[in-house]
Amino acid sequence: MKCVNGIDIGKLGATRDRIEADADGPSPNPRYESTVVWKNGYRTISCAMDGQEVIGDEPEQYGGKGSGMTPEDMLLSAIGGCLVATYIGGLSAAGITVESLCLDVSGRVNFRAVFSLEATNPGFESIRVAVDIQPDSSPGKVKEIMDNLLKTAPIPDTISRPVPLDVEISCKQAELVELS
Repeated sequence: MKCVNGIDIGKLGATRDRIEADADGPSPNPRYESTVVWKNGYRTISCAMDGQEVIGDEPEQYGGKGSGMTPEDMLLSAIGGCLVATYIGGLSAAGITVESLCLDVSGRVNFRAVFSLEATNPGFESIRVAVDIQPDSSPGKVKEIMDNLLKTAPIPDTISRPVPLDVEISCKQAELVELS
């Protein structure tokens, strides 16, 4: 077993081979699902299919308790996490050892639009990713590999192109209890 950056290169190759061989199966087209449940105020619990949970909330300055990540934080973390996985997997496959890798992902949201005080888009105006990496290879070679890997990262790809969003609302009126 050859390991680079904690990645088993044999398993990485076997995964690629399985995806290549089974174009229509679950490996090349996995389905992800998250259930987000409102708790109180702005607090939420997001639960992934495998049981992992993330607590969400808004900062106190926006009416929350500051007890969890904001949706904006989660989106930026998803971008950064996806890029780290993409970069470390691709660099490991290329045999490049990485001493450290840190991504700072940032952007501004227009809360004037969120509160309908301005007629514009309420989402991120732009998102910036600053990558700090220490590899055992030349900066030029690493940058070239990472530039090519960016094109394969699912989360950055998803947010950089129009993706249909289908929201289906099921509204059930709560039953009122009569007190006598």
